[in-house]
Amino acid sequence: MENVLLSVSDLSIHRGKEEAVRSSSFSVYEGSITALVGESGSGKSMTALAIAGLLPSGFTASGSIIFDGRELLSCDVDMSSIRGRGITLMLQDAAEALNPVYRIGQQIRTVLKINGLECTDDSVRKLLSDAGIAEAFNEYPHELSGGMRQRALAAFALAPAPRLLIADEITSSLDDENAHMIMRLIMGMAEERKSSVLMITHDLSLASQYASRIAVMHGGQTVEEGDASAVVDFPKHPYTELLLRSSEFARDCSGKLFSIPGRMPLPREEVSGCSFASRCPYSEDGCFKEISLKSSGNHIWRCIRG
Repeated sequence: MENVLLSVSDLSIHRGKEEAVRSSSFSVYEGSITALVGESGSGKSMTALAIAGLLPSGFTASGSIIFDGRELLSCDVDMSSIRGRGITLMLQDAAEALNPVYRIGQQIRTVLKINGLECTDDSVRKLLSDAGIAEAFNEYPHELSGGMRQRALAAFALAPAPRLLIADEITSSLDDENAHMIMRLIMGMAEERKSSVLMITHDLSLASQYASRIAVMHGGQTVEEGDASAVVDFPKHPYTELLLRSSEFARDCSGKLFSIPGRMPLPREEVSGCSFASRCPYSEDGCFKEISLKSSGNHIWRCIRG
């Protein structure tokens, strides 16, 4: 039986009356890749920051985030002791994440040293070689192409061999070919280091090709979670269905690209019942009331249908 490495339960993230995440729940299993999927504004990145203990000033989290048996939202947890060999966060913008005044090799050496690992030139070169950019050892970030910077960032994030790598929208600025290249790189390096991966993306089609499990978020809520094959082949929530259509660039009868109608609820807006109800083509009165979770095996969804 798979062991749960990360369990997020009823997570809510607030700033005053704003609610960026509303009762989100999902799990990441040991040695697996889990995808957290949804449109911009669904709460994915805020969830990632909460897990890493890096919420912006003014935001507070409630609920539960249990990592490797430890409650991360407990006031006595020292997140600085967990970040690195426990959890690392790989961000979307490699140009901002890398320090422009230090060579790539120097920066990776610092990551290794901070985490108490061997930080010789050979160990650094091995990491860069694994990332396919051995030649970047003496280069500055501005001397690398966008794809090479993303590979360097992968080497940084996986340098301490973390138990959990959170990869936040790392393919959103890449074309299809480079997106798959980076995902294959991440998968290979993570498998070698026995790291689990939480992949955050808006692209459900891409997620289905690499993740073993998928959690779908809308309006700060987790609306569906299950094995990737079940979520993609037998979606239970209407939002998942429409997200699949938009991910696959389906066209309607006029030849236009499909887009989901309406907009995501804003953090300051009060949401009753399903966060997708105001956009859903199947909505009815019951959708605007409290909706309990339904399940079939390990496939879970929040909808009055199904």
